[in-house]
Amino acid sequence: MARVAIVMDRFFKKIGLSGKSIIPMIVGSGCAIPGVMATRTIEDINERRMTTILTPFVPCGAKLPIIALFTAVFFPDNSWVGASVYLLAIVMIVIGGLLLKKIFVWESSSYFIMELPEYKMPSLKYAFLQMIDKAKGFIYKATTIILVCNTFVWFAQAYGWNLQPVEDQSSSILASLGTTIAPILIPLGLVGWQLAAAAITGFIAKENVVATIAVLLAVASEEALHLPGGVLTEFFTPVTAFAYLAFNLFTPPCFAAIGAMNSEMGSKKWLFRALGFQFSVGYLLAMVIAQAGTLIVYGKPATGFVPAIIIAIVAAVYIFITIKISDSKRIQLGVEA
Repeated sequence: MARVAIVMDRFFKKIGLSGKSIIPMIVGSGCAIPGVMATRTIEDINERRMTTILTPFVPCGAKLPIIALFTAVFFPDNSWVGASVYLLAIVMIVIGGLLLKKIFVWESSSYFIMELPEYKMPSLKYAFLQMIDKAKGFIYKATTIILVCNTFVWFAQAYGWNLQPVEDQSSSILASLGTTIAPILIPLGLVGWQLAAAAITGFIAKENVVATIAVLLAVASEEALHLPGGVLTEFFTPVTAFAYLAFNLFTPPCFAAIGAMNSEMGSKKWLFRALGFQFSVGYLLAMVIAQAGTLIVYGKPATGFVPAIIIAIVAAVYIFITIKISDSKRIQLGVEA
């Protein structure tokens, strides 16, 4: 890890980070929570905050079921699509780092110093104990958070606000919640309260997205949901499916990871800034994929084209003004961009 950090330092400096930032990102590929917690080894507070914001962009193990679902259904003959998600994550980390560097006025106050330990053979005993510990953690998560969430989803889609069973899902508790959120997804070319409801449960735990879709679409099993040409094709085209995938991958992580972010950020103000930045990046990325992709592939605009154009213009103006204000502050303080 130390040698990787030293090699990557000169690349990360270009986006306002140091080589130490690669370590949380590598750890975050397994789970965002320890990845975010690993940022505490970074001495500079601004660099630590940037790394904390960008680390959840790396697809963790909880996001793999979402990647597997949409690649299996919509891209069964294109194995590169799943790998492209990781390439997209690298691109978004670079773009996100450059944006954070331009939007916020800060200057690194630390130097990159890291001790190089001697090469040692890994301990099989330690690796086995770590594997057992992670397996216990997953079993605990599966029998608590995921089980409780799926039970709530089942109850919310089977009962109305009067706590009486409903014959039609459209009059259920979950449908009303999803219907409230659904308009936000229209600029992404997505229509359906079921998709909004699945995205909501994804903020509890990303694994819940696939399980929620399976429950709401009443498929026999999650395996049946993965069949190419199945029920998901009624809600997505391949382009909008990739957009929905990007939305779930790059918007804020699960609640547990957000809790870890709160500990490392040092203030509620920075936590909300981080969540706002992550949501904006994920939302705008999904919108660009859906709208531009549909125009290129199908030669026609996707659903929500006009709202998407308005949102894109507002976002561009906001970013331009924010960068101008930050540049003025840098000139006053004598800080380099």
